[in-house]
Amino acid sequence: MAEEQDKQEAVAPETNMADLAGEDLNAPEKTEEDQNTHTTNDAEPEGVDPDEIELVRPEWLPEKFWSEENGIDNEKLAKSYSDLEKKFSRGDHKAPKEYDTKFLGEDLPNDDAMLNNYTDMAKRYGFSQDDFEGLAKQFIESTETAEQDRQQYLNEQKAKLGKNAVEMVKSNYTWAKSLQTKGVITNEEMAVLDQMGGSADGTRLIRKLRNISGEQQIPIPSMDGERKTRQELHSYVTVSSDC
Repeated sequence: MAEEQDKQEAVAPETNMADLAGEDLNAPEKTEEDQNTHTTNDAEPEGVDPDEIELVRPEWLPEKFWSEENGIDNEKLAKSYSDLEKKFSRGDHKAPKEYDTKFLGEDLPNDDAMLNNYTDMAKRYGFSQDDFEGLAKQFIESTETAEQDRQQYLNEQKAKLGKNAVEMVKSNYTWAKSLQTKGVITNEEMAVLDQMGGSADGTRLIRKLRNISGEQQIPIPSMDGERKTRQELHSYVTVSSDC
């Protein structure tokens, strides 16, 4: 009897209708359209066509291990890792006692100063044979490219001067050298003239300076498009008369 009385006197927790309903009773009632939207959103998503998925290479992955069609090339990745393991097992990642320089050609002497300096640097920084060859080949390639660019530039300048380009340059150099020998210009000024005459525009300018200075010279036909000066025309007439 006492137990039943204690149960009746127990305090009930404070709850309301919203708690009992389990939702916000003050919220506006859902319309039929909202209910249909809810049903649509809960519907199972349709499958995605694999052919429509755009593959994007991760920034950390080198391009040689990436295929635009299939993504990561696991076969190449595995082979590269296997090759790397073999190199480590053979000790190829370490600096050798002596570097193999056969890839540089047989004509290169062993006492070449540049080669010896490069070899000393490689040993100092612990280059492996692969590192030694890789850096040397990059240097050779860049040097060859620079020489090709230089030769192309020279050919372009000669073309601007015309068929007598070489004779014009030689004549200008002889003139400048004579001024240096006579002490008219310094060695530094000779170097400036020498550099100036290494281009078509510089060659033209030196010829004009010679004409302005009143220098008597063996006439050389002007380059294409260059107007002949009065002195040049006079020289041509004089030479023709002497002949």
